[in-house]
Amino acid sequence: MSDEKNLPPKMRASAQKAPPKPQPRPQDPVEQEFWNRCQDGNLYFQRCGECGTFRHLPRYMCAKCGSPDFSWEQSSGKGTLFSWTVTHQALHPAFAADIPFVSAVVELEEGVRMATRLIDCDRDKLELDLPVTLDFELIGADFRLPVFRPDTNLPHEG
Repeated sequence: MSDEKNLPPKMRASAQKAPPKPQPRPQDPVEQEFWNRCQDGNLYFQRCGECGTFRHLPRYMCAKCGSPDFSWEQSSGKGTLFSWTVTHQALHPAFAADIPFVSAVVELEEGVRMATRLIDCDRDKLELDLPVTLDFELIGADFRLPVFRPDTNLPHEG
């Protein structure tokens, strides 16, 4: 009966459809390299060429020794749950269908911590040091975003 242009903006069909999830848009080449490397389905961190310390977020100098030398090393993808919160409000409409979801900080075997999302988990069973393993969420047609899930292959003593 009524034309969409006569409806309030929030009631139009175009507003009801969730937009695509946003992808990272780094402006720094070393950060872009991190995301490029994720696209093969593996996680990579910089490792200092001088002292051997892994680092994340990517940067040009080692925070431990100041060396600019580094290489990209593949992560084991294994870690533990360091911290988390359950998100009940989507701050971007693309995430509305996912709520509630677990926003987490994972500590990897390499010693780095990274902010991520924990998927396929019973929120009532979350606890510090819960073993987790790497997975990837496909965002859009071809972008892989690293996420983690509880590692059911490892026993956990809580």
